[in-house]
Amino acid sequence: MGGSVNAGLLSLTKSLAELGVQDQVQVNAVNPGAVRTDRLNVRLQALVRDHHVSLEEAAQKMVHNARTMRLGLPEDVAYLVAFLVSAHGRFVHGALIDIDGGETKTI
Repeated sequence: MGGSVNAGLLSLTKSLAELGVQDQVQVNAVNPGAVRTDRLNVRLQALVRDHHVSLEEAAQKMVHNARTMRLGLPEDVAYLVAFLVSAHGRFVHGALIDIDGGETKTI
């Protein structure tokens, strides 16, 4: 389901970005991957129970299965959003940005 949702999000972002041009409203979408939040901790705890491993081993298993280097931190996403809304990100418009440690392998 993730792929179809992401495609829908990209289409919505592009449509809203087109509308935003006339009013000078910057529109982008941020697509985070596995970020250490309460929601991810629930998934990690399930891995701990199901596979009888430690929390750190469960995190490493998730990283390995996703073929990424690490799990994200909330501040990783916050730094991206801060850039996008700053003067430095003013030319980024109509973009869907994956911030998932390289988990998304599509072009």
